[in-house]
Amino acid sequence: MNSYGAVAGTGGAHGVLSVKELTKRREEVNGETADYLFYDVSFELLEGEILAVRGPSGVGKTTILRCIAQLTQSEAGVCMVRLGDSYTTPTELGVPQWRADVMYVPQRPAQMAGTPLDLIDMVNSFKVQAAREHYDPVEIAEDWGVTPDLWEKKWPELSGGEQQRIALAVALSCDPKVLLLDEPTSALDPHTTQLVEDTLATRTCLWITHSEAQERRVATRTLSMHPDGSYSIAPTASASTAASSM
Repeated sequence: MNSYGAVAGTGGAHGVLSVKELTKRREEVNGETADYLFYDVSFELLEGEILAVRGPSGVGKTTILRCIAQLTQSEAGVCMVRLGDSYTTPTELGVPQWRADVMYVPQRPAQMAGTPLDLIDMVNSFKVQAAREHYDPVEIAEDWGVTPDLWEKKWPELSGGEQQRIALAVALSCDPKVLLLDEPTSALDPHTTQLVEDTLATRTCLWITHSEAQERRVATRTLSMHPDGSYSIAPTASASTAASSM
């Protein structure tokens, strides 16, 4: 595996992301107070762990990732990321730096002007990225079947799967501490999905998936979100089976 995929495993790993009592209401209707989309969600994500996020449509899976990324405001709760020996909040760290360390990757990349190479230049121009070590996103994506010439095409000329892999490669090249992934392989065929999963296997991720098979392949625990706003966290089926056989 290339160096951009090599991170310490979860054995003896410490926490990287802490989420405490994160709460979000649904949009108000006719000025009336809305029900909770989710409430009091709390968990700690370990270094090198993938926590799957599952639940029916409309329960707030994308919203909770956006709240953690500080792209959507929550009603209550605290998110913290570990820097060195201590945790820090988005306010203490600064939201731009937080988003560089806790990076959200949407299911469908925004339609941007220019080419993917222009996106690399734009990302590298950000002040928060200037002092960070970067890997080569073209090299990362080439492992997933994205040829270098595709980076010179305009975004609308690329297929959905090509856009998805390129956007994910750019995010991974920035080496964030945590990746917030919203169905990152939804537009990919099974073979390419496996290639992406192999690269991400030892990263620290919160990963939305609608596939039970993918959940079993990539995750050790699953955050299940329920229509009544509650949630549960449990080992994945594969992790449970492995534990019971020991």
